[in-house]
This record gives sequence, C-alpha cells and structure tokens, in this order.
Amino acid sequence: MLTPTHPHRLQPLIAALTTATLMTACTLPAAPPAPLTVLGAWRIAQARSEPILDRSRARLDFGGDGRLSGHTSCNVLNGSYTQDGAAMKIGPLATTRMACPELQREQEDRILTALELVATARVRPDGLLELRDAEGRGVLRASRFEEAPESR
Repeated sequence: MLTPTHPHRLQPLIAALTTATLMTACTLPAAPPAPLTVLGAWRIAQARSEPILDRSRARLDFGGDGRLSGHTSCNVLNGSYTQDGAAMKIGPLATTRMACPELQREQEDRILTALELVATARVRPDGLLELRDAEGRGVLRASRFEEAPESR
C-alpha cells in the first residue's frame, strides 16, 4: 500500500503514466494531406505502359472550370473532367481528325484509351502526375510543363 510516508514509491507510477500520455499524443492522426493539384499543363511521358514518341506536343491541360484540353501529338483534344480528392473521371472527349502517320495514330489511341480508363489521379512527391484505372494500374504519366502556357 502506498502511503504519504513513502513518496518514492509513486515515482515509477508517475513516470509510467507520463510516458503513456506522451506516447498517446505522438500517435494522434497526422494532418490531412495537401489537396491534390492537377490544374495546369502537363507533358505526357507515358500512356498505357508505352513511352510517348513526341513528348513536345503530347500534353494535357486541366482547367479550374472542369475543362480538359490537350494534344495527342496528332490531334487536339477537348472535354471535361471531374475530381473529388484522388477520384477522377475524364470525358467525354472530342478530337480533331487530322491524318497522321501510323505511329502517331497508335500513340493517340493509347492516350485516348488511357484517359477513358482514369479512375484516380495523384501527383507524386517528385512532381509526376499519375493517372490510374479502377484496379490501380497506371494508365498515364505526365510531368508539368516548365515553360509558360503562352509559349506552347
């Protein structure tokens, strides 16, 4: 039994309670992550696991108004997108119908198919945009344009 005549016996109990309190404080949930920002212009680097042939023209531009525009290296694309956290839906999309060499047509098909499959979007810590399908497979990867949009 603890009595006031033996205060030194309380020290281990006080130390244990202090440690437990501090450990509980350290395990509080972390602050929510910063909002996902896909707004702006992105240079497409990969679509459907294939690298892009002409990265200078293949791009996406996510507008703050839910509009998506871009280029497939062959044709211009326009459409809409919605985003709620990491969840994303793209489409419907419309494209111009210019004639292109076969490799560019195949690339365009990969880009458009990838965009139809998008279920989530994430900007990685290294700044790359990853668009994934409903099963979590990467369907498109892009990096931010470094020059001003007016120079495109």
